[in-house]
Amino acid sequence: MNYAEISKDTVSYLYKSYASLKNSSLEPTVRILLELRTSQINGCAYCCGLHLEEARKFNIPQEKLDLLAAWHTSTIFTDKEVAALQWCEEVTRLNKNKTRELLKAYYSEREIVDLTACVAIMNALNRMAINLRD
Repeated sequence: MNYAEISKDTVSYLYKSYASLKNSSLEPTVRILLELRTSQINGCAYCCGLHLEEARKFNIPQEKLDLLAAWHTSTIFTDKEVAALQWCEEVTRLNKNKTRELLKAYYSEREIVDLTACVAIMNALNRMAINLRD
């Protein structure tokens, strides 16, 4: 189903929101890791492929990409990335937000909003792709 064509107005706003993240306060590598991790959690192969391609363009080390699914037990991620990835897990799984206070040590209020928007938008796009893509 070509959902972007079927509901142009609605889906275009979703894509515009996604595109706006590239101009957000987030470091591109953190944004890409969050988008990729969200897509991994949701099992969206299409989005994982897109974000891996972008990660390689931004020279995110292959070891980080290989260990992203196991970030909890890896030592390759910075404390700042770990805080963002923990937030990503909580927002995607709708867990009680235990990490928000931790985020304040690494991110401004604007960045916390942008982190949350990044994960929320990626979750919406994953759900569209998983459920409506042929």
